[in-house]
Amino acid sequence: MPLAAALLALQFFATNRDLGYRFQLPDGFIGVPGDQSLHRDIVDCWSEPMPASPSGALMLCVHRMHGVLPHEAMRPEELPPGAGLVSFFWKGFDVQGIRTDTVRSGMRITALVAQVPLRKEAIQLSLAGPTGQVSRMQAIMTSTLASLEGETNWLTSVERSSRLGKGVGAMLALVILVIAARIWRNRRAQPA
Repeated sequence: MPLAAALLALQFFATNRDLGYRFQLPDGFIGVPGDQSLHRDIVDCWSEPMPASPSGALMLCVHRMHGVLPHEAMRPEELPPGAGLVSFFWKGFDVQGIRTDTVRSGMRITALVAQVPLRKEAIQLSLAGPTGQVSRMQAIMTSTLASLEGETNWLTSVERSSRLGKGVGAMLALVILVIAARIWRNRRAQPA
C-alpha cells in the first residue's frame, strides 16, 4: 500500500531533483507527451485533458534559465513588444513575471510567466491559454507558486538583517580591539 500511495502522489506533483524544485500540479492537469529535445529549455509541460472552457485548455510548462536570477528587477524596455511586467509572490519574495497577449490562428492567447530564483538554476513557470481565462490563470499561477518548494539564491529580509548584524558586530569587535591595543601600547610606553 505505501508504494501505491507514493505512485499516486507522484501523479500530482512535479519534481525535478537536478533543478531542485517540487510543486503541486493544478487540479486536472496531466503530463503532455512530446519530444522536449526540440525545445532544450523546456523541462516539462502539463495540460488539461478536458478544457474548462470551450475556447481551449491551459498549458503549464517549466523552462530552464541556465543561471541564477539577480535580485534586480527587469525593466520594461527589456521586454519584447506586447509584453508587460507583472509581479507574483513566492516564499516571501515578490518575483517578477511577464504577461504577453497575442493572437494565434484567430484566437486570443495570454501567457503568464513567473521567474523563480532557485539556487541551482532559475526556472520560469509559464501558463498559457485563452485570454478569456486570465483570472483563472492568475489563480492557478498563484497556487502553483505557493506550493513550489526549492532552495533560493535570494536572501530574505531576516537573512539580510542577520548578515548585516554579523558584519556590524565583527566591525565593532575589530574597532574595540584596535582601541584596546592602543591603550595597552600607550600604557607600556609611559614611564613608571
